[in-house]
Parts: sequence; C-alpha cells; structure tokens
Amino acid sequence: MRELFATLPDEPTPPLPPGYLETALARGRRSVRRRRLGTTALAALAVLLLASLATSVVPFQTAAPATTPSLPDTLAGYSTLTSTVAKAPPGRAIALYGYGNGELFNMFQSLVVGADRDTYRRVDAMEERDRPSALLAPDGTKVLLGDDRGATDDLLLVDLGTGERRSIPLGAPVGVRLLAWSPDGRYVAYSAAPLRNTGEFGTVNVVEAEVARTGTLRILDVETGRSTEVPTLQPAWTAAFAPDSRSVAVQVGQRAHLIDLSGAEQATVDIPAGRELAAEVGWSPDGQFLATVPWLAEGPFNGRSGGDTGHGTFLWKNGDLAFVPLTADGTPPPTAVKDVVQLLGWRTPQMVIVATIDAVGHAAIVEVHRDTGARRTLSRFDTGHSCELHTQTCQLFDLHLATGLLPDLAVRDAGRPQRGGPWPTLLTALAAIALLGTAWLLWRRIGHRRGRAAL
Repeated sequence: MRELFATLPDEPTPPLPPGYLETALARGRRSVRRRRLGTTALAALAVLLLASLATSVVPFQTAAPATTPSLPDTLAGYSTLTSTVAKAPPGRAIALYGYGNGELFNMFQSLVVGADRDTYRRVDAMEERDRPSALLAPDGTKVLLGDDRGATDDLLLVDLGTGERRSIPLGAPVGVRLLAWSPDGRYVAYSAAPLRNTGEFGTVNVVEAEVARTGTLRILDVETGRSTEVPTLQPAWTAAFAPDSRSVAVQVGQRAHLIDLSGAEQATVDIPAGRELAAEVGWSPDGQFLATVPWLAEGPFNGRSGGDTGHGTFLWKNGDLAFVPLTADGTPPPTAVKDVVQLLGWRTPQMVIVATIDAVGHAAIVEVHRDTGARRTLSRFDTGHSCELHTQTCQLFDLHLATGLLPDLAVRDAGRPQRGGPWPTLLTALAAIALLGTAWLLWRRIGHRRGRAAL
C-alpha cells in the first residue's frame, strides 16, 4: 500500500473554491438561527396553547359598577365568540334581548349588555330552556326566566354578578307568562295555568298563547319565593307595577284592575278597544297615567277569539303610545307618541324610552318627550348581514331595559365589544388542535433540516 501511494504524483492540495469558507460560515450561522427560531416558535406556540386552554378554567373577574350607568351608542353585532354568564359573569346589565335569525338555521342568542362597559354575554340558562321570554331586574343585576316549551315546576333566577342560579319552585307544573317586575325589585307579576299537554313542545312557544287565554295572576315575592294567587283576575293579559311597587295594574279583557299586593282590588280603568296596557312599564312614574299600545295580534281572549299576544315575535310593527288617566280630576292625557314599536321605560314622567324600527328594518332605542314629541336616538342595533354565518340580517326580539337605571342613564361611545375572554369549548378545542398541528409541522421541518445537514 505504501508503494502504491509512493507512485502518486506529489502535488499540493487543490485550493478551496473562492468564497467557500465565507459561504460555509454563513450557512452554519443560518442553521443555528433557524434552530433558535424554531425553538422560539415552539415555545411561543406552547404558551399560546396554554393560554387558550387556561381561559376556559380561570374565573372571570367582574368590574365594579361605575357611578353612572350607561348605554353604548351602538350595540355590537352577532358573534359566535360571545361567552356566557356562567363562565364570565358580566355584572349589572342595561339591556336584555334576543338576537339572531332562523331563515336557514336557528341561530339565536339571548344576550345581556353591560351597564358599565361594553360587555356582551349569552344567558346560557335561557339557551338551556330554548330561549324563553324573561325579565331583567330593574337594577340590572338579575334575570328571571320560565320555560316556553311546556309546563315548568320552577322559575330560574340568574345572578349576573356571579353567574349563580336559584330555582324558585312553583308547586305543580304550570305554563307561565312573566308579566312585570316591581320597581323596588321585590315582586314579580306572572300568569300561570295548567296546560292540556304537559309534554315538551320542542322549539314552538305555545305556552304563551295558552296561558294568555286561561292564566291566573300570581304575585311572586322574589326574596321569599312565595307566590300569591289572585283567582279573580283571569285571564291576566299584561301588567305594570305602580311607581311605589305597592300596587299593580293587570289587564283582563279591556279593563285594567288596580290591585294591592294581596290581590284586593282598589279601582278599575277601561282600556280603549284595540289597545293593551304597555307590558311591564305601562304605569307612569308620576302615577297619573297608564300607557297603552295597539294590540300586536288578536288581543285579549273574549271567549270566542283572541289570546294571541304576538309578544314573542320580532320587533317589527310600528304603532303609537297613548295614555289613559287614572283619576277623574280633569287632567287631560298627553298627546299620543307616534312611531313606537315598544315602550321600554321612563326617564322622567315626561320622558319615555322606546324601541323604534325604520323603513329598512333598523332598530334603535330612542328617548321621546311625551308632550313635545322631541326625539333623541340613544343607541342603534347592528342589524346587518352578520347572522347565520353572514348570510342573513339579524332580527331583534324580547327587548328589556334595566328600568331602575334609566333616570340616571348616560350614553357612552361604543368601544370594542368585550365578549368574555373564554372561548366556547368547540373553538378552544379547534384552536388547540391548530396550534399543536403547527408545532408538529415546525418540529418535523427542523428535524428534516438537521438530518440533511448531518449528511
């Protein structure tokens, strides 16, 4: 072998190609940078994954109420990323409403919007009962709901500050229509009746129509959970509490019965034909008038027809707001307020807050002077094509304001919607899968490059 190598020509080692050393060093540095970048990317993905998963278990802290309650000048559009009251309690709310569309698929949300910041939450307790009609407490801290699918043996009280729920037993299962919440927050008037079919009715609300025909008034003491039945008032149609919460006006047929909390009748007031007492908030703050609106459907049951309230439909039909005096002292009633879909509450005895719908279906919350008719728009709803996966316009229904907050209400510039932090479980799972998949692909790519470099 030595002899063989000795026969080889004694020539110097060929020189390296020009720039070879600089190129090798640059490639080495680039490989190090890529490895470092890959390690950093993997660490960042791990942090994002942990943060995504942590938001579903870390309790959400509610903010302390602001001194002055407020309403955003624009209410945010539909979003599937909106969290729930149970996962992220919002604190006191200024509004409760149903939102969505069912043109192609049933995609509806029952929402509360914050009275102190731009928080939006789905009331998951309502979704679990297929979005029944509900009431918002006058101070905006609670929601009370029944069940529109069939007879229920309890009402459910949801605390918006903690997300906790309290069951209020009703005794035997009955169909329920919630009518009004007293200004002091202590009492709720509702109508109840046994149902001929006590089974589930699916997503169709037949409870309201049935109870509107046969329901008997009950007055619930929210603190104790006890209800007082007033069997003489049947069928109870709509109701509104007096400003001092000691009396309630209940419409039966075309007459409003003014009763105390024990059910004793104090007086009666005739409601003009074709009209009904404005639901929940029809008694003026000065105690002088009852506010009335046109029937939405057939009107009160008269033994032959009627009983279809129309209260469960979308907000769509403009009417007017007319006033009936409670005393015979000669005080003339105010002029009717035109272009009103729903009376939502009162700021003062002369200033009402109403819902309106324009010619193209855009909804708004408007402040109207009862005597002069002067108007100011407080807030507008986003009714654009953001519902049903951005294929349909959004519809509004079952709208309520926190009536006890209205006298001090301010209007704030709408900020970015705060939908609750924690993502829905499905979206969290999808995000986790996407992050893990990206991390795996980066790991494979880095490992492949390392293998090529070793060769």
